[in-house]
Amino acid sequence: MRPGFFLGIGGLALSGLLCSNTGQREASAGPQPAAVVTGWYNGDWQPGLPSQPNWFFKEGEFSRVYDDFVVPPSGWTVVGVFSNNHMDFSGVTNAAWEIRRDMAPGKGGKKVASGLSRATQVPIPGEPPSPGAPSAAYRIQVDGLHVRLAPGRYWLSVAPVGRGGQWYADATLGKNALGDPPGNNGRALVTKTTFGIRFADAGSLSPPLRFGKAQDFSQGVAIDAASVNNGH
Repeated sequence: MRPGFFLGIGGLALSGLLCSNTGQREASAGPQPAAVVTGWYNGDWQPGLPSQPNWFFKEGEFSRVYDDFVVPPSGWTVVGVFSNNHMDFSGVTNAAWEIRRDMAPGKGGKKVASGLSRATQVPIPGEPPSPGAPSAAYRIQVDGLHVRLAPGRYWLSVAPVGRGGQWYADATLGKNALGDPPGNNGRALVTKTTFGIRFADAGSLSPPLRFGKAQDFSQGVAIDAASVNNGH
């Protein structure tokens, strides 16, 4: 059994869960922009790095990763967020996402925006199943957001909602990354409520494999291109 493996049923009826989390602060939906671009992408999956469990069942029961990105002086309007994962279940329809700032090992910082939102699960072409595991690569993406971010450093988490099987965030070394940082600064944090781990340095929990430790993960933000050009 790999570290972080968890057992259960590979699906979840969400009606009760959605009601139970109505207290979460979620960004408001707004008019969809004419042009959407990727503001930050931490890079493609790197085989030969260990992974971290990435899932959300309910408040107080989840395992998720947080990775940092930098918003430039013009600021951004975030319209979507996503994470790349290896999973053995293809029926995900919702994701729990958070954007935080002022995080550090052992410190959760301040939650800027969050939500339990409808999500799409799309296969990632060209990424094979994980060695020794019956899992495939999927992007979990939330669209329709309208989150205005001032310049600065933030941390993102996008976790598929459900519980069961093997759901792991893809580790990266920054291949095909966009924005700042390009998947190579090692500032990812991990929370695993079932193990009592809160905002731990990802590298401290990662055994070294062929290409080292898992210290950065494949996540990204989509932004309104007009917000970059106009600064609002």
